[in-house]
Amino acid sequence: MANITIPEAFKELFQPKRYKVFYGGRGGAKSHAYARALLVKGMEKPLRIVCAREIQKAIKTSVHALLADLVRTHDLTSFYQVQEAQIRGINGTEFLFIGLRHNTTGMKSLEGCDIFWIEEAENVSNNSYEIAIPTIRKENSEIWISFNTKNVTDPTYKRFVSKQDPDILCRKVSWRDNPFFPDILNKERLKLMSDDYEAYLHVWEGEPDVRHSGAVHAKKLAQAREQGRITTVPYDANFQVFTAWDLGFGDATSIWWLQFVGRELRWIDFYENNGELLDHYAKIIKEKPYNYYTKGHFLPFDGAAGNIRGEAVPDQLKKMGVHTTTLPKATDLRAERDLLNNTISFSVFDEKNCADGLLSLESFHFEWDEERGRFGAKPVHDWASNASDAARYAAIAASKIKGGLLNDSTPTTIVNKSTGLQTVLRFKGNTSKRLRARR
Repeated sequence: MANITIPEAFKELFQPKRYKVFYGGRGGAKSHAYARALLVKGMEKPLRIVCAREIQKAIKTSVHALLADLVRTHDLTSFYQVQEAQIRGINGTEFLFIGLRHNTTGMKSLEGCDIFWIEEAENVSNNSYEIAIPTIRKENSEIWISFNTKNVTDPTYKRFVSKQDPDILCRKVSWRDNPFFPDILNKERLKLMSDDYEAYLHVWEGEPDVRHSGAVHAKKLAQAREQGRITTVPYDANFQVFTAWDLGFGDATSIWWLQFVGRELRWIDFYENNGELLDHYAKIIKEKPYNYYTKGHFLPFDGAAGNIRGEAVPDQLKKMGVHTTTLPKATDLRAERDLLNNTISFSVFDEKNCADGLLSLESFHFEWDEERGRFGAKPVHDWASNASDAARYAAIAASKIKGGLLNDSTPTTIVNKSTGLQTVLRFKGNTSKRLRARR
């Protein structure tokens, strides 16, 4: 008989509840406790258990390895068969592993799911929750969420920690709740407590990161939130809109929509997807109710050179009715990131329409240099990179428009649907002149 020990702090995992949320700092044994509990529950009766994280490009980036190690460590190999992409029990229990973002196909595995475990949930977007949660509809199904605290503005924290809901079991755990907490980690904990107490509170005690450690843009965005510049931002039809793209070739494609209204730069919309061809994004662009600059869709330098099905991207988009401008090749990425930070200082963001893009920007961070014990100069390329790169291109595009380098004299007609009044506008740079109005 297998002997599996689960920390006392996690005993409520075995009590029925729609949402079970355990969060906190490092060393709290959240992942191990969840994995052990799920293996036990899977032996009690047949269950479909889906383990997810926001981005999963390969099985090796999932909790598959953790579960497989525990199966071997606790001598459960006579019950569980560890396969390359699944783990199956002899009673019919199955563990499946998926990524949430841009994964419509993977979401189908949630149908009939008994327990849905989201690991590293601090990275999960509102859009992923809105798609996944309604799919978990089997009677008595549960959603388990584990994460290390990052920011109070993260969707997971706002949705499950900030809210008081009787359907949510929410517990904060730390190294104190881990009976297996090793001495080597305790030494690291004590060292950080001595060297940097604010960092200690975040890393080990699970307090929100008020320092935004290693963040590329989060500090500027935190200032924007404090100043009320992340809010409801209306689209003003009197001013033209431009877009900035990061093209994903085998990766996500991200698009920001922006407009200058006076000296204020408004970030009014955001969209990201993966595995779609250009016609999909062209359709999204044209379905939006915005008045665009001529050639106001900005592509990165490699977008002009990159080919999809043998033809340059700008040429393909032009045939689809989307006229683009290709930005010059980056010569100083650090200067461009600084430009974005400066641009954020005079920007306002629509909190709802740009939620996923803002989450990426706030999560975009520099690599940690283990040898030097500090953050390096190069950002990590992960799920947050695409939206952040597109925002960097947006800042470059904004500087060109602000400097009057993208002047458009093409008249635009705006129709008031309630009165039938038509207003013809001619735009030049960041100004508009009313030419005439007629019914």
